[in-house]
Amino acid sequence: MTWLSGEIVTLFNKVGPILWIAAVIGALSGIFLKTRHLFVAPDYRLLMAFIFLATVFMFWLSAKIQRVGYAGRDLVISNYLRQERIPFDQVEAAEPVWWNYRRLVRVRFRTHTSFGYVVYYIPKWAAFKCLWVAPEKELQELLDSNSRF
Repeated sequence: MTWLSGEIVTLFNKVGPILWIAAVIGALSGIFLKTRHLFVAPDYRLLMAFIFLATVFMFWLSAKIQRVGYAGRDLVISNYLRQERIPFDQVEAAEPVWWNYRRLVRVRFRTHTSFGYVVYYIPKWAAFKCLWVAPEKELQELLDSNSRF
């Protein structure tokens, strides 16, 4: 089994939103217990809306980010709780993500999997190699070489 995604960075992206929501709930609970009400000053409502939308996006991305690797002619998708092997011929595309270029790869499938039609992964060493390596190329070349057989 060869993993294309980084194990530690994927784990941080899975656990991070849980810690974030715990901190937000803890802060709001502390304010409520101290003052007995929650009130957001009008000057800060836009900031609170931004924090709320960022939190929703963070949870959505956390649900979509998976560990991705390959074994033989199968793509292996894992979320630390379950694992699924998907034949390479069921992978439609491996492409960069425009809003996080060179640090995130989108994998689209031809058929529905237990992870859905799309998963994202963060390549190993993406933070260090991001300026000179296109991380989706590794998976694209692997898919191309296996489609010839």
